[in-house]
Amino acid sequence: MIVLMLANLALSVLLAGLMLVFQEHLLDYQVAHLDVPAGTDLVTAREELRSSVWSRVLPVALVAFAYLVVVGGLRSGRRKAYRQVIFISVIVLLGTGLTLFQPFPWWVRAVNVAKALVVVALLFLASRPEVRGWFRRDQPTRRG
Repeated sequence: MIVLMLANLALSVLLAGLMLVFQEHLLDYQVAHLDVPAGTDLVTAREELRSSVWSRVLPVALVAFAYLVVVGGLRSGRRKAYRQVIFISVIVLLGTGLTLFQPFPWWVRAVNVAKALVVVALLFLASRPEVRGWFRRDQPTRRG
């Protein structure tokens, strides 16, 4: 589970980095695909979109911090960490799925599809009885 979590985190960092590096290309694409009425100020719309590009970096930082905390809990065998993996994975999957309905270039969609596949694999792995058994309520916490 830890490897899949770190793979998802790496994809998130990659996506955030690409979005920052190719910010102008991304904004051009989004403005070109806006469904706006005639006479709309595209400069203002572009600046509003610019803030949404920057807002993608903060969630990546928050997820990174959460993952680091959860990984430590998983290594210790904490049941709470196992539940957090499920919760975070569902949130990430929903968020990633929502981005597939927004106007983004192919490379953003490709990374988001890869992220979704990793999270689905993580949820599948976490649902396995052997894995759930490691985090049973009566299981002693591992140290190390």
